[in-house]
Amino acid sequence: MSTTETRVVEANGRRYAWPDRPLVVVCIDGSEPGYEGSDGGGYMDRAIEAGVMPWLAGARSRGTWRVADCVVPTFTNPNNLSIVTGAPPAVHGICGNFFYDPET
Repeated sequence: MSTTETRVVEANGRRYAWPDRPLVVVCIDGSEPGYEGSDGGGYMDRAIEAGVMPWLAGARSRGTWRVADCVVPTFTNPNNLSIVTGAPPAVHGICGNFFYDPET
């Protein structure tokens, strides 16, 4: 590959530029920012401010902090697979955290 050629990644019919440095995504499951305590603040913000989440405080201050929209249904497995594949549950087929088998 020549130095003038741009590397791309293609997923689900979209093309993305290849990252120029490593990328780490941290997904904190079950951390809806709207979960509030009695003081009206989000529990993660309060924990960071209280100094009980030092790693997250550092990552938040040095990196990019975003709140992701979830897919419906709002279960761990469909959401994680949608993050990894970029596809909704109707496409990747995982619609819940377990499958009901009436035979067992």
